[in-house]
Amino acid sequence: MKVVGVMVVAAVLAATPSFAAGTEKAYLSATGGFATSPDGTSGDVLGELGIRIAPHLLVFGDIGRFHNLRPSEVQSAVDGTTASLSASGLDLTGYARVPAWHSIGGLRIEGPSRNHFQAYALGGVGVARLTPAAQFTYTSGTLPDATPVAGDDVTPQVIAMGDFTQPAASNAFMFSLGGGVEVPMAKHVSATAEYRFSRINADTPFHEQGMTFGLGYRF
Repeated sequence: MKVVGVMVVAAVLAATPSFAAGTEKAYLSATGGFATSPDGTSGDVLGELGIRIAPHLLVFGDIGRFHNLRPSEVQSAVDGTTASLSASGLDLTGYARVPAWHSIGGLRIEGPSRNHFQAYALGGVGVARLTPAAQFTYTSGTLPDATPVAGDDVTPQVIAMGDFTQPAASNAFMFSLGGGVEVPMAKHVSATAEYRFSRINADTPFHEQGMTFGLGYRF
């Protein structure tokens, strides 16, 4: 049985496309996954373009988006507003989100090419655009000049009353370090799995660790 198992694995590997080490001039990739921070886990999507400048060295640039990045600071202000309004007889539910676009450029170093995978490491610097926002939905009580029903979005009314101000968007320097592996699926197409550690220097700096998975096209 062991011999049969080895023969099956060998057959699968033999049928898998191989990398032509360092011959492609560039690549495009699209990936998605998650990033974790002390606040929790956020979705992360990323698109990237790389151009070869040496046999095992490429420059790259990417753009991506964190779905909800460290919302606790905004949530504390939201909770303060709902508590204050509740004391005056207006019950609302408040929720904070901090989505962020991010983009970096840097270098990607490829290790020795194997027949059935290509490992790499990367590092880059760039910027994150944080766009915090809060939403209030109506539960019960009286709102001036409004007669909402439970579940209605009453954020504009809360802001107009002067009880809350949406936080301003901001830009923050960031850098990322990481690495991953590509496995060829067809002549120019590969599956990608990648880990990144990122530091975002917001007013209170914080760290993100994430994994993304997707497809790349080499040409």
